[in-house]
Parts: sequence; C-alpha cells; structure tokens
Amino acid sequence: MKKIIITVFASLLFIISCKKNSATTETSEKTEIIKTEKTFAEKIEIAHNKKDFLKQEAIQFDALIEFGGNEIFDANITISTTSDLAKIAYKNGDFIYVDKQDIFVSPSLKDNPGVRFHAYTWSYFFLYPYKLSDNGTKWDDNFKTPEANNTFNTAKLSFEANTGDAPDDWYIIYANKDNNMLDHVAYIVTAGKTKAEAEADPHAIKYLDYKQIDGIPFATNWEFLEWGLEKGLTKKIGSAKITNIKFVNGFRDSFSIPKDFIKK
Repeated sequence: MKKIIITVFASLLFIISCKKNSATTETSEKTEIIKTEKTFAEKIEIAHNKKDFLKQEAIQFDALIEFGGNEIFDANITISTTSDLAKIAYKNGDFIYVDKQDIFVSPSLKDNPGVRFHAYTWSYFFLYPYKLSDNGTKWDDNFKTPEANNTFNTAKLSFEANTGDAPDDWYIIYANKDNNMLDHVAYIVTAGKTKAEAEADPHAIKYLDYKQIDGIPFATNWEFLEWGLEKGLTKKIGSAKITNIKFVNGFRDSFSIPKDFIKK
C-alpha cells in the first residue's frame, strides 16, 4: 500500500514539474519575442543591410542634382560609412572636405554661402537608411499621417537640441510594408529659416531604382517633390541621379586637407 501511495505521489510531482517547466518555457518564449521586437528604425536598417554596410570603410558616388530644371550640384562624394569624414570633388575643380562638424573649402568657395548645406545634405540623404539611430535622434513610432491613400508604415524623426547643424528639422519616414525598404521621406529644411517658415514649405525625397552594391541596396534615382500632411506627395520639383557607387578602402589614411583651404 505504501508503495502505491509513494508511486502516485511521485507521479503527481512529475506532472506538476512538467507543467511548471512548460509554463516557464512558454513565458521564456514570450519574453524572447518581446525582446526581439524591432523598432521602426531597426527594421529599415536591417532591410538595408546596415550591419554589412558598417563593415566597409568608405563609399564613393557621383551625384548630379537639379531643381526646377537647373543643375545645383554635380560632384563626386567620398564619405566614411560612419559619416565623420568626407571629400567632395566638384566637376569644376572645387573641393569641400568634411571633418566631423568642421568643413574646409577651396579658396574659390570661401564666399559661397551654400557650402555647409551642400557639404552635409546630399551625403545625408544618400546615407539616410544608415543614419536613423544616430546620437540625438528622437522617434515617434506611432506617428500616422491623415493621408487618404497612405499604404506605407510611417514614423516621425526629430532631434534633441544642439544635434547637428539643424536640430529643428524633422522627417516623416515612409517604409514599404512588405520589405521595410525606405520609399520616401518628408522633411523640412530650417537652414536660413525659422521652423515655422520651414514647416510652411515641406518637401519630400522619393528613393527609386535600388541597385545592389556588394549586397547592399542603394537608390540610384531620387525625386524631390512637394508634400503635405494630408495630401502626401504632390508636384515634382527636382531630381538626382546617383552613379558610379562603390566602396573604397584607405580613405582615412589618405584623408588630408590642403593647407590653403579655408575653414567655414
């Protein structure tokens, strides 16, 4: 009789133990799912293969940009994948060097008021999928636009005070719902304007014709468009053609600012 009681008791302990282990495993699995849930920015970074992008030292490309039928930029850009160093070689022979927050220009550009804008803007748009987690970024992943025909995942990016040259700028990011690839980005430019003035004239950049470079996607055509919070994309106002994209090595070792260049 004692043997039967002991056997039954042992069986009950085994069943209880199994249930506890099952519950613990289930809880652990749920915790793991919560831990691995990606943010809006992380999903885009994964889609654009940021991990492998950052294994490279620098990237180089040609950018030809026009607005309203007028060419405003035509240069070869070489920039570190961490974006702290850049060299911009204009087709007319002028140069801009970027060393973190400092820029140095050819003597012929010393009185050009737009050099800081050109030094940072086009590289930033090119590197955009890899800049989403920079220091100072603030995300609203729950942001939704009131557009009637919005078929994208959206979020809003703003910045902490004293971040970069234009901390009052903001971006509304549109990502493809199926693959998290960057489709277009609405933005304001506060350079030379108040925030209210910039918000009265928002624009957007649409990324087109992605091309794989060493397994990493880059948009080779951009469209600049007027944009509104309710209407979304409207009139096309400019475009950019991005060509000759390639990763380069030895950029840091060769980075040297000519002595006669002027700090802006």
